[in-house]
Amino acid sequence: MAATKPTCVVLLLGVWAVVLLGICYADSDEMDDFTEQKPEGSPTYLKMAHFAVSTQTKGKKVYDTVVNLTYVASQVRKDKATYHLDFNTAPSNCTIGKDAYSAEKCLPTGPTNNECWVTVSVALPANTTKVDDYYCWD
Repeated sequence: MAATKPTCVVLLLGVWAVVLLGICYADSDEMDDFTEQKPEGSPTYLKMAHFAVSTQTKGKKVYDTVVNLTYVASQVRKDKATYHLDFNTAPSNCTIGKDAYSAEKCLPTGPTNNECWVTVSVALPANTTKVDDYYCWD
């Protein structure tokens, strides 16, 4: 019985090592599958940036709006397309709670105030869009 315990512990540690290494390997592959795109390559990229901005209302009185889309990378899988977007924002003329956000109507009212990096995913074939990550800095 005493000889069985160390064997089980070693076996269990080996299984966990394989699981953890597999997770690390899978995560690195996911990032490698992104392909850089030209920001002006498709109007869809700018639409996704505007969609992401429209979801950011907490603690704000006015919407920000996209001023310049600077980076796009995409990853397409069988059930989901994921996009990394980098863009500059400025405060807009649209009031949260009063105006619905619109890329055409919510225009910049001042200079660029933030650079933002977002991850947007589109579930296929339902075509539902979701903001996964949204980070901005001055």
